[in-house]
Amino acid sequence: MWQIIDSLEADDFVKHYGASEFLQSSAWLDIQRQFYSVETLGYYLDKELMSVARLIRRPLGGRFCYYYSPRGPIVRKTHYNLWPQLIKDLGPWLKERRALFWRLEPGSNWLDYDFASLGFYHGPDIQPSETRVLSLDSSPEELFSRMHPKTRYNIRLASKRGVTVRRAGPQDFASLWSLLLLTSQRDNFHLHRREYYLALINSPAIELLLAEYHGQVLAAGIFAYWGDTAIYLHGASGNEHRELMAPYLVQWQAIQLAYELGARRYDLFGTSSQKWPGITRFKQGFGGEIVHYPGTFDWPLSKWNYNIYATLRQWRRKKH
Repeated sequence: MWQIIDSLEADDFVKHYGASEFLQSSAWLDIQRQFYSVETLGYYLDKELMSVARLIRRPLGGRFCYYYSPRGPIVRKTHYNLWPQLIKDLGPWLKERRALFWRLEPGSNWLDYDFASLGFYHGPDIQPSETRVLSLDSSPEELFSRMHPKTRYNIRLASKRGVTVRRAGPQDFASLWSLLLLTSQRDNFHLHRREYYLALINSPAIELLLAEYHGQVLAAGIFAYWGDTAIYLHGASGNEHRELMAPYLVQWQAIQLAYELGARRYDLFGTSSQKWPGITRFKQGFGGEIVHYPGTFDWPLSKWNYNIYATLRQWRRKKH
């Protein structure tokens, strides 16, 4: 059965069975708690913890809502047939909270599972369903030697031309926000609200790295370090001195920091040759292996109500 569990116990489970999935960590939930109501549930079978789900409540208008588990729940792979029971037993909990559906994103180890057979609806990706993960089992020198020659060249160029990278903090938020705005306008992507990025860089699990040239901030990166995994969450760069290749040096410093902190994996977080060809080429240059996820699914408590929601959502998107 599902029940609220201690956050530290949940963290230990996620680190052991979920490859230190940051989006199912207490650190991520502490950030989300500043904007949404959140819960940590564990599923026990014969007094043994089998699954952990961090759930974020998202309002839908009125008293209705849905619950979202980013890159979760974490489920022991040894219990392959546990999914139907997990879903069924969470139903009463969701109904009690007037949720229309549960939005979930199973881990990469469930890529071959037939979620459609459980009544799941495949929805648009919230978190990327493809990423590139770099193993940190080798020394930084060996990692550098395996990178694409052009990537190595750009890292050396930035360093040789005088670009430096430092670990920054909340006092540098104005510089970060300015770069995010420029990047959003230039590359035509949606920004989160200002307070979200401020909450990120105030988290003890987050590092903000800034690349500077003669006192001018050229590029920034927001990185998560939790368990034995480091994740590249967000990046931004200015419009000046782009020939200095500052983002490459930021990324390389983040990888070296991950190695120093004892991480075993570095997740470049999100690649797609079709959606983001430029950023995908950038990330490919650092090496690593592509990892696929099953994607984002919705499990409705009522198919009738969910279909109404889906129709209205589609209508609103067309209207805007």
